[in-house]
Amino acid sequence: MKKLILKINKYFYYGWVIVLISSLAHFMSAPGQTYSISVFINAYQKDFVYSSTLMSTAYSVATVISGLLLIFMGRAIDKYGQRKMMIIVGLLLAVTTFYNSFVSSILMISFGFFMLRYFGQGSMTLLPNSLVPQWFEKKRALAISLSGIGNLIAMLIVPSFNLWMINQYGWPTAWRIWSIILLVGFIPLIFLFVGNQPEDYGLSVENEKHEDEKALKLSQEKIIRESFTLKEALKTRPFWFAGFISMLPAMVSTGLTFHFFNIMDLRMVSETQSAMIIGLLAFPAFFIPFIAKTVIDGLPIKYVLSSTSLMVILSLVFLMFGVSGSVTAIVFILFYGLAIAIQSVTMNVLWANYFGRKHLGSIRSVATVFMVIGSALGPLPFGLSYDLTDNYNVAIFGNIVFAGVALVLSFFIYKPKRDLNK
Repeated sequence: MKKLILKINKYFYYGWVIVLISSLAHFMSAPGQTYSISVFINAYQKDFVYSSTLMSTAYSVATVISGLLLIFMGRAIDKYGQRKMMIIVGLLLAVTTFYNSFVSSILMISFGFFMLRYFGQGSMTLLPNSLVPQWFEKKRALAISLSGIGNLIAMLIVPSFNLWMINQYGWPTAWRIWSIILLVGFIPLIFLFVGNQPEDYGLSVENEKHEDEKALKLSQEKIIRESFTLKEALKTRPFWFAGFISMLPAMVSTGLTFHFFNIMDLRMVSETQSAMIIGLLAFPAFFIPFIAKTVIDGLPIKYVLSSTSLMVILSLVFLMFGVSGSVTAIVFILFYGLAIAIQSVTMNVLWANYFGRKHLGSIRSVATVFMVIGSALGPLPFGLSYDLTDNYNVAIFGNIVFAGVALVLSFFIYKPKRDLNK
């Protein structure tokens, strides 16, 4: 493993290989993401005739439980490293997708939701998000935005891919195909190419010109000096403000995508068109690497976050009053997608920049709890809104209010200073 990394590093910085593999990990989180599960939801409701409220409740409860348990995954990452945990999580996600091919009751579906959310949406995104910052500092925003392309590609193609598999072979076979994809197309590559951090192989971050032992020791000391422990991070106000703000895209996106096909049906958009449109949610994020240095690295984080929160508010207002047909639906999804793409990369940069690298797994696991809780809170209001009023406007308005609170909090974000005297 070390020889391979050093050999590749002679030609270009190995961190870019880590970015590529991390992008693959993001893609392979797809089975646990709402944009993927939402297609199966429609199939479940046709076979089992469960109400939107019941399915939303099961999904929300499963998501909350998985989020609360992520702290254990974060501790495991800090203790055993991203490489080992990525292999374990990949295997368990393959088992999870295989299990979901046999669900036959709401209890089995609920447990399937929990495993998909814990190993897919939670763990399989936590791992690359804590791995890439270990290999980059000056180019961290660029590297993180590039690693997220795997998730963007998944958002573009997986909903249509799932719909095609379900229509051709049925939803049980579709889940089994995902299991094979994980076992064959993911785990072997992790085993061969993932390394936890450059210092483990005698390298410096981004191949800076100081690879002697003294310089590496100073680099390690800098990591320790600048890194908050989880306990220290929890005592800072920016941690909680940033956590609350990070709930916004998770809550809105999960609620929208979980009920997307019904929302679009009410706005005269067909199921086939909806499957293609929901994939466009990822399209704006392809441009983020080109603006990462100028926008995310060049501007104060609080202004970036306030701007994206305002964009979310405007997009939801447009969804309520302006979307009627596929063309306006595309306009909505692209504008909203741009907002959450910028905010997502900004938040991933924030955790590493504000709280350091050494305990990033534990800190990101707790930070991810905010996003998972946001995801859990997303579907249920939409389900209740539809069951009680036959439309989703009440839920959409509630998300606008939440986005307004996030907008206000974003102005109070600042980089905390670690007290080295304690």
